[in-house]
Amino acid sequence: MKLVQLLAIPVVFLSIIQVVVNVEGDRIKNLTGRTFATLLGTTAISAIVGILVVKLFNLQGASFAGDLTDAKAESIGTIAAQSFPEFFLKLIPNNIFQVMSDNGSIVSVVIIAAMFASAIRFLQVKKPKEVAPFMVLLDSLKVTVNSVLTNVIKLMPYGIVALVSNTIISNGVEAIIGMLGFIAALYTGVFIMLLVYVVILLAVGANPITFYKKTFTTLVFAFSSRSSVGTLPYTLKTLQEDLGVSGETSNFVGTLGTSIGMNGCAGVFPAMLGTLIAGAVGTELNLSFFVLVVVIVTVGSIGIAGVPGTATVAATVTLNGLGYGHTISSIGAVFGIDPIIDMGRTMLNVAGTMVSAIVVDKWDGTFNREIYDAPMKASSDEE
Repeated sequence: MKLVQLLAIPVVFLSIIQVVVNVEGDRIKNLTGRTFATLLGTTAISAIVGILVVKLFNLQGASFAGDLTDAKAESIGTIAAQSFPEFFLKLIPNNIFQVMSDNGSIVSVVIIAAMFASAIRFLQVKKPKEVAPFMVLLDSLKVTVNSVLTNVIKLMPYGIVALVSNTIISNGVEAIIGMLGFIAALYTGVFIMLLVYVVILLAVGANPITFYKKTFTTLVFAFSSRSSVGTLPYTLKTLQEDLGVSGETSNFVGTLGTSIGMNGCAGVFPAMLGTLIAGAVGTELNLSFFVLVVVIVTVGSIGIAGVPGTATVAATVTLNGLGYGHTISSIGAVFGIDPIIDMGRTMLNVAGTMVSAIVVDKWDGTFNREIYDAPMKASSDEE
């Protein structure tokens, strides 16, 4: 798991540069617009699902009362004290080396990569000879990182069972039993969203059975690792080699999907908590409120980095946006079982990103159906 996370920052940085530099000017605009529309669109749907499962299971906020740890309370308090503009302003990096050493700063890495890529595009016209060696270096780095990634991925099956077992052992069976209602509701939401993806895939003419067969290993790793960013190298490899998504689209959508529109951590989960808190404080749960929840969850999903603990940030941003930031400690027990529910949320994040990549690639007309429909390739030993 740590070996894959080790590669997350270089993969994000190199992927964004490659896309922005290689994609034609007009297409980068279309690609950006379509990516945001698809990722945020699925997040809005996941927020609606989050509201529905709370009502379906008749969950009550008071049932999940519990104390937060000092560290968790301090973290939530810091986030809750920020306004929406302050939260987004902090995504702008001020130290390139600090950003490159922290997987939690993935949005800042994207910004830095976009700045470098824009400069390279400009210099390719004005000073092509001077910038050419730098481009060769970047290409060599991408090939090298991909080779390391291939070798790391071969070790993944040995670590998955240990990761899942450790999560269950660390949190204890008692904690799980006490929160069965919430756990069941969240995983029902995950299952509903996986069915929504079936509908979306059918709508764009892609076989959903093929999709789930080819993404199974990636989704299992996302489930066990609890990190969308840590899973990113494997996500990109699956998109390009097994699902027929073009390199430009997979690199762009796959990378942005770790920080924008995560359907599990920044969609279903914060919508559930927003609805729970509103019911606990006596807010009228009418259509206007539900629309407000969906809008705030969707907007708040922009810039949430896909690392373990991300959902706490997304939930706090949502509750703060709804005006309930000060009440989050009333459902502290939810955060006590966070690792258990985080597995399902992360799997949903990655599945949503891959579905969005297929939709965008199909929209752009660069989707390779032959690769998508072909049998899965055996792992190559030559990289």
